[in-house]
Amino acid sequence: MAGRIPQSFIEDLIDRVDILDFISSRLEIKKAGKNHVACCPFHQEKSPSFTVAQDKQFYYCFGCGATGNVLKFIMEFDRLDFLPALELLSQHAGIAIPQIDDPNRQEDRSKREIYSILNDCDRFFRRRLRQHEISKDAINYMKGRGISGKVAAKFGIGYAPQGWDNLIKEEGGDRQRLALLERSGMLVHRPDEKKRYDRFRHRIVFPIRDQRGRTVGFGGRVLDESKPKYLNSPETAVFQKARELYGLYEARKASNKLSELIIVEGYMDVISLAQFGIINCVATLGTAITDQHVKKIFRNVSDIIFCFDGDHAGRRAAARAIDTVLPHMNDGLSARFLFLPDAEDPDTMVRTLGKEAFLEMVANALPLSEFFFSHYSADIDTSTPDGKAKLAKSCAPQINKIPEGIFKKLMLAKLSELTGVLTNDLHKYLKAHKAKPNLTERDPEIDRSFESPDREYPEYYHSKSQNFTEVRHTYQPAEKKILFSPIKYLIGLLINFPQLLPYATDTALMEKSSDSEIELFLELTKTIKDNPDFNPSRMLEDWQADRHLQNKAAYIKPLVAHEIYHSQPNSERDNISEFCDALNHIRCKMFDTLPDSLKAQHLLKQDVLNEKEIKQLHNIYITLSEDVGFDGDRDLKNAIKQRLVGDQRYNK
Repeated sequence: MAGRIPQSFIEDLIDRVDILDFISSRLEIKKAGKNHVACCPFHQEKSPSFTVAQDKQFYYCFGCGATGNVLKFIMEFDRLDFLPALELLSQHAGIAIPQIDDPNRQEDRSKREIYSILNDCDRFFRRRLRQHEISKDAINYMKGRGISGKVAAKFGIGYAPQGWDNLIKEEGGDRQRLALLERSGMLVHRPDEKKRYDRFRHRIVFPIRDQRGRTVGFGGRVLDESKPKYLNSPETAVFQKARELYGLYEARKASNKLSELIIVEGYMDVISLAQFGIINCVATLGTAITDQHVKKIFRNVSDIIFCFDGDHAGRRAAARAIDTVLPHMNDGLSARFLFLPDAEDPDTMVRTLGKEAFLEMVANALPLSEFFFSHYSADIDTSTPDGKAKLAKSCAPQINKIPEGIFKKLMLAKLSELTGVLTNDLHKYLKAHKAKPNLTERDPEIDRSFESPDREYPEYYHSKSQNFTEVRHTYQPAEKKILFSPIKYLIGLLINFPQLLPYATDTALMEKSSDSEIELFLELTKTIKDNPDFNPSRMLEDWQADRHLQNKAAYIKPLVAHEIYHSQPNSERDNISEFCDALNHIRCKMFDTLPDSLKAQHLLKQDVLNEKEIKQLHNIYITLSEDVGFDGDRDLKNAIKQRLVGDQRYNK
């Protein structure tokens, strides 16, 4: 749509808005001669060098060189893309952007409807919080956590009352509005039970806002012993958990000079820190940090501080954060890691220590480089040549993810210092071992509460069974075992890494099986194929809510984030290889159970046969009786003979 907006409209809109009027709504600006000056919002300074020329309708900073018109200012100050900035400017001017015929117009209208209904829900929850007769539990909870009314209002905290149909009653039975509530994720619909009910009930509700301040979803904290303790809106056309950061809008609104953001775990951590005046905190929405998160953060600040628990799970989460942030570490950007004591979180720490002590901990957070090398050398004896070689082999591919620049060179220099390997030799090693596509990256929607504390490996890899089709990758047997069947392990791989779907080939035998696990695997392949944005957590949430699918959900839940599927820094495991091996193991076992006639029919359908399959087909041909009693059997034997004769490898 942006490319179809007439340039004449854009120019007219810019002409209609007084740049001084708009900028003065954002900055404290003073008259200085015929121009106006302010402290620049785009760099740190004490003496104002940011100049607004009202007669020429542009701004210029003599300190950093920032310059442009009012539209450019909105894009830079509010960190918006072109179209959102244009929409904001048009709202300021009270002028509607012309509606142009566009294939995306219908989609845009649908999104606007969802934004509108979510905004109405936001107001509904806030009104209910002010009705003390029904919200006393919520108010008492927030008072107990030390949350003031001012901070609660800043974050728009509301209350979803007890009962199953509060939102439904609010809409008065309007079918169109109820359908919209359902599309926005605020109602749960069970067609088989002919039931529709509120998603959030008896919970403190936290509106999740995008960078423009629009409500895109909600999080809810239970006020009794119900499960789950925290509940998020499902993903919709306007809400993707992997992209949104709770508290980012509020942090930017509180200060336009943010230089760093602290990444914490949950809503209450962000709110509690804000209560103590620490306003530069954001939280992921029950997910691991994603590429989209990192990109969004670095568009706003130059420094990230990851705040994790100091336990095993926290260290593991920090290791995943390293993998995610490294490809974005351009020169001038930094990432640090703060580990809290066991059983502590930012909320409890700031209450115990106070603001100043907590900020001192933040200031002393480990630089990425320090944590990186301590993490990868944790289980390595770097005093020995083989230990140094192991460290170099583990670290070099990770360092190779860093964009070219000074930081990458310094990281390689540090690795050279630790291992004794010359920097030039490390460069040669990196060129010879270019990074492979990352298929070990976990889905960002995986909930940490599902994680298992013990890392184990599948038992079936020690099986002596052989594949009956060629596999490009070779698996190296693991040292430890778990009682995962091949099919169960295969399902877990596919759920956690849907990128593996293209390798789910040759499933003809599996499609004839009545085994419930194999049927589930095939169902998942179809689901992922039909849903390019497949998300395991969302699927699990839907299945758990459907009584007909609860058994499948119970089967899948332990697999969604079992540690066996996590990327391990020092591991050379290859998900593609393991997936192919598991799949071929299953196909091999199924093939072995077939009668000879069906084995032959299956092999004859293959376009290309490997050496093993040719031998199998030859043995079947020999075992078939010469005096078979059915024409179909005679035809089969003739077909085998023709196939074998036509294969040059057989004739040799």
